[in-house]
Amino acid sequence: MAIPASVQKVLDDWKVRYSVTDDLQNEHVMVETGNRPANLAKVIFLKDSAGLVQAVIPSNRILDLNLISHRLGRQFTAVGAAELSRLKQQLGLEDFPALPQLTGQESLVDQSLLDYDHLLIQAGQGDTQLKLPADQFRALTVSSHIGSYSVPVQIDIHYSDADSDKEDIHAAVRQFTPLRIQQRLQDTLDLPPLPETAHRIIELRIDPDADTVSLARAIETDPSISAQVMSWARSPYYRPRGMVNNVEDAVLRVLGFDLVMNLSLGLSLGRSLAIPREGPHGYTPFWQQAVMGAALNNELARKIKGKLRPDAGLAYLAGLLHNFGFLVLGQVFPPQFSLVNRHIEANPHINRFYIERHLLGVCREQIAATLLRQWQLPDEIVIALRQQHNPFYCGNHANYAHLNYVMTRALRRHGYGDGPDETPDPNILEALGLTLATVDEVTSELLNHVGELSELVTLLER
Repeated sequence: MAIPASVQKVLDDWKVRYSVTDDLQNEHVMVETGNRPANLAKVIFLKDSAGLVQAVIPSNRILDLNLISHRLGRQFTAVGAAELSRLKQQLGLEDFPALPQLTGQESLVDQSLLDYDHLLIQAGQGDTQLKLPADQFRALTVSSHIGSYSVPVQIDIHYSDADSDKEDIHAAVRQFTPLRIQQRLQDTLDLPPLPETAHRIIELRIDPDADTVSLARAIETDPSISAQVMSWARSPYYRPRGMVNNVEDAVLRVLGFDLVMNLSLGLSLGRSLAIPREGPHGYTPFWQQAVMGAALNNELARKIKGKLRPDAGLAYLAGLLHNFGFLVLGQVFPPQFSLVNRHIEANPHINRFYIERHLLGVCREQIAATLLRQWQLPDEIVIALRQQHNPFYCGNHANYAHLNYVMTRALRRHGYGDGPDETPDPNILEALGLTLATVDEVTSELLNHVGELSELVTLLER
């Protein structure tokens, strides 16, 4: 593919020696974070009241806004998608090459990039890469601020024992909580108790004699959740026949026992915490992400054969609660929540759980799993949330964690959720007996009903 004219002009004007390649497999060791070579340069656009700057860092590292603030005394936020789209259009690009001179903006170049013999830079269109010798790249940085602006990704979260999560959370609380509040902390975190409706539903889950009547009675004690269940049962997405007059009707004729139980449980837990008012730019709202995750898990589970197939109700609940940690994070660390979101916006190339781990010492999956375990939810759900981004997990109930892993990445590939566009690990797909083609087909079919699913989200947000 031809190099865009705006990029070619910079290369010609600066007499840069380069070669063109689209083969990354022979480059430096590929890293787990997005499967990118360590010497692939990435450009990130930031802004403050003084204007725009561009930061050039290795694509396998986290841009640290705190380091930039300490060095320059400026508080940056990421440039929004609409503004970036206009700039791409002006330059005739599909993506931004990490060439400091391309846009004419003030540039910050991470000094770690100067440690490589050569660098890879996206050419601006397709998968084409420019391969620049180190001296050629260094010449392009002559007017840039060179310094330490990024930090390495800590992948220890994938290897740490889930039993140590509570210790990690307490360490983070001690770090970010004023001393006067620290002294009041007891052995448990300052987290809400299990909602009464959720408590009743969990008791029904382990009751072998539980039936439709007992489930309906438990739900009817909470008028809000009763109304939600009724609204869902009347939704065109479930194609009800005739009128749905009460919760028992919704269970028997439309939704089914397991779906109502897990939907009600997810609603009760979700409403136990306030939905944060802010999130990263482009963030999929909580309930939209929850509904899409639950629906896709439900469809993917049907494609899994034999003993590997997860329980349909638990798979649905795992999808509904997969981002529950977003709510918990906003509750436990409200002052740091904004800082975390700013870093997620500035690092779309890095999975956000690494960013949370860097800034807080703990990620939302650890916090959510700790709370759900404290609330005595099923182990399948706790593990599905805790290990959903861990491609190495192979312990108990791994199929639930793997299902969430595939679901989150399938939705990302279609613009839902946060994080880089990643192809699911082939080993995870194989462990579930799925193929990438099947996952893409199921996801695309689900998205044909996105309008009906959006109606369900609207019902949840009332």
